[in-house]
Formats: sequence, structure tokens, C-alpha cells
Amino acid sequence: MVNYQEDLREQIKRKYEEKEHTVVKIALVGQPGAGKSSVINKLIGKNIFKSGVYTDTTVKSQEVSWRDLRIVDLPGYDTKRFPFEDWCKQFSVEDYDLYLFVFAGKLHDADGKLFKKFKEWNQSRKHPYFIVRNKEDDIWDGERTLEELKKEIIEDVHSKVGAKDIKVYFTSCKTGTGFKELKNDILASDIDDVKKGKIIAAVKADSIKDLDRKRAKCLDDINVYAWATAVNALNPIPGVDVSFDLAAFYKMAKEIRESFGLDETVIEKYMIVLGPVGKQLADKVLAYLTKEGIMWVIKQVAGKYATKQFGKYIPFVGQAVAACAGFAMTKTLGEYYIDNCFELAKEILEYEVMNSKDKMKK
Repeated sequence: MVNYQEDLREQIKRKYEEKEHTVVKIALVGQPGAGKSSVINKLIGKNIFKSGVYTDTTVKSQEVSWRDLRIVDLPGYDTKRFPFEDWCKQFSVEDYDLYLFVFAGKLHDADGKLFKKFKEWNQSRKHPYFIVRNKEDDIWDGERTLEELKKEIIEDVHSKVGAKDIKVYFTSCKTGTGFKELKNDILASDIDDVKKGKIIAAVKADSIKDLDRKRAKCLDDINVYAWATAVNALNPIPGVDVSFDLAAFYKMAKEIRESFGLDETVIEKYMIVLGPVGKQLADKVLAYLTKEGIMWVIKQVAGKYATKQFGKYIPFVGQAVAACAGFAMTKTLGEYYIDNCFELAKEILEYEVMNSKDKMKK
């Protein structure tokens, strides 16, 4: 039994450390003026890159961190300054977890070299790549249909790669075309599950399906969160037999909110326009916004968890009943908080969709 308990504790500890220290490295490459910054901004749902900054004309990469994503806009390749192989080595291009190639004009032989590298790296290390033809709304020819022009672009990509199994995504930052498909395929790729979870948490939810993904990701993390709050039993709560790491619980609540895109500004903005239901949900979410608020919630329910009936959690946190109760309480309050954040984010999404339709009618 002791070995079994230790194995479970070590397993959760490894998950916690992996979750804490994993960063997803995303390479953003392609043609100047193709809208690389706009594409990543659209996926994230926030202007983390300034549009119009073309790193292809510089000798440095532009790097931005967002949550646990590290997105690097790489400079141009196969130039006099950066012959292709030198560029790969100097910028450690092989080391990225995921690649987004964005273009809006004619492809060149250098792009074909890069596509072949993408395919090679994906086959050897399961690091997916996505080829995006942006500015679909600008594809036009008076003598051919859009579908004919798209087919020609796809065939050009296939000829550069030397394979016909490469998917090309057609997107428009103006209309939003193609981003749902691109996002779904990124999240369905073979990237490591922990890294996929980081991407799910970071990208904007544009549908109920996106919110469902975020909810499932947060629920999957609950045991890890609960282990962190209870394993060290750092903060005994006065008056009840529960030990608790308040800082870890606060961090958990913050990560859950961020995953659903709920910062204080967003919550306060929408609690006014969503009516009584929205305000009620917003109040529940805001209760976890400060350590003082969390402590108030904990004290309301802590007594329920200071009993031996939670001994089933002992394999995770050891024999200390107080820490065991903290683990059980974290699971319950964490799941409750996830549900509240999900429902508030859902109300906001439905409001935005309805508001957007009303504007289009006008």
C-alpha cells in the first residue's frame, strides 16, 4: 500500500512540475505583408503582435510571450544575409513545437525548402505545421472562379513540398473565414497533450465547443491543482481542521479565469449588460479574485471537509487528515469555480454573437 501511495504521489508531482515548467514554442514564418501578426492575433483573440512589423527585413526575431506560449516571428530566410541552412541553425528553427507559415503571394523555391523541413521535423518529432494562405478576400481573377484560384494555390504548395497530402488553410482576418478550421486542426494535431492544453488555455473561445475544451482542460488539471494546495499543508485555517496552501489555490483560480478569458475588466464590463443572471455569475467569479475573497469562501465550507470521510483521498496526499481535507475541498471548490467561469464565459459569448448579428443587420 505504501508503495502504491508513493507512486500516486510521485505521478501527480511529475504532472504538476510538467504543467508548471512546460512552455509551447511556436514559430511564425512566411512572407512580409502576408498578415502573420494578424493571423496569430486572431487565433489568440488579443493584439499581442503589432501589425505591419515585418521582421523579414531585419536580422532579429520578434518574440512575444502570451500565457504559456512563446511565439517567435522569425526573419526572412534564404537571403544573402541568411542562406537557408545558416538561418535554420542560427535561429534553432528545428526546436519549435509548432509552425505557422503564412503567405499571401506567390511562393518561392525557398518556401519549398522550408515546407520539406516542416514535413521532416513533424515525422521525426511530431511537431505539426500549418500552411496558411491569408487574405482570402483578396484572391480574385475576373476570368476564373475563387475555387479555381484556390486549387491552383494548393497545387503550387504541393509542387513545392513534393507531396499532395499537405493541407492549405485559406483565412481572412477581415471576415474571420478559415480560423475555426485552422484552430480545430491545431488542437487535433499530434502535439504533446500538456502542450496542447497550454494552447487550449491560451486561444480565444469563439464557440461553445472552444469553451467545452477549456472546461475539460481545467477539470483535467484539478487533481494537480489540489495536490499543490494540500501536499505541504502550509496554511492551517483557524477554527477548522483543514490545512491549505492559499497561494496555490489563488494561482489555480487565476489560471482558470485566464483560460476562459475572464479578467477583472471583462467581468465588470459584462456583469452590467448581461442582466441578473450574468451579475450573479460574475459575483461568484469575482469572489475568487483576491486571496481575502478566497479565504472567505473557504471558511464558509471548510468544516464540511474536516472529516474522515475524505480518507479516500489519502493516497494522493499522505496520512495527514487536515491536508487530505484540503485536497478534497480544493477539488470541490475548483470544479465549482470552473463551472461558474464556463457559464459566465458562455453568457458573454452568446451576447457577443447576438450583438454581432444585430450590427450586421443594421
